[in-house]
Amino acid sequence: MKLEAPAKINLYLEVLGRREDGFHELVTVLQTIDLVDDLEVALRPKTAGAPAGQADIDFRLDRESLVGADVPADERNLAVRAARDWLAAAGRLDSHGVDLALLKRIPSGAGLGGGSSDAAAVLTALDTLASGGPELQPLAAALGSDVPFFLVGGTALCLGRGEHVTPIEQPACFELMLGLPDFGVPTPSVYAALDAPTLRTQPNPREHARHWATRLAQADVDALESIYRNDLEPPARTLHAPLDDLLESPAVHLSGSGSTLFLFGSAEQDSGFVCAPSSMRRIRHRSKNR
Repeated sequence: MKLEAPAKINLYLEVLGRREDGFHELVTVLQTIDLVDDLEVALRPKTAGAPAGQADIDFRLDRESLVGADVPADERNLAVRAARDWLAAAGRLDSHGVDLALLKRIPSGAGLGGGSSDAAAVLTALDTLASGGPELQPLAAALGSDVPFFLVGGTALCLGRGEHVTPIEQPACFELMLGLPDFGVPTPSVYAALDAPTLRTQPNPREHARHWATRLAQADVDALESIYRNDLEPPARTLHAPLDDLLESPAVHLSGSGSTLFLFGSAEQDSGFVCAPSSMRRIRHRSKNR
């Protein structure tokens, strides 16, 4: 089965506070875009002689130049972990194996959710190839906070750590310019530097869903610009001085914890990227609906 795994941007990201378990409670609106990884997934009989009780996964990774060399090509890759977890949950560790081929276009450590999207695509493919199996949402949530969103795609409100997903009506299709610096930003370090208060009250999912459905339904670029918020931007700028310069223009935004920058629209002369260093790639993309 061949399928695409899209990147995402955060149209809105608010940190409500730090929970008792140490994680942060988020209200975030995610949007898939047409920067994609390509995946081929095959479910097959387990190789003769492969160890019992262990996942039999053949993984091939190709990278485009934009990606760099820091994407793991072994069992640490989230796509491989997704295949392993699905085989275990489906009770097929001793009967089936998986072949994975991944063409990586989405940079890692960039706030675009590429690894999470790959994992969700693998889960979706295996569920389709097997004509059903274990429930995908718990597997996705165990793999990472963004993985459940990518099972849905399009535009969605995400609560909790991001794992509680409610699809909402998407804004009008829009173009955006991505700025990809030649450095990544480790997400844990940004959250560690975030001075968030202790969470006092849990958000009401229905109220938030109604609120964002009203604000985003067919919203144009001007409306998206007024909605944008990212509470991870201040600690990311503090930790990584180059971001402070790159985010000088109010039109330039940070996706998640970064390092990817984006702006709405594609007119480069008005983008705020014109003074950016030559090491930052500029790529035009569009929103990608379900």
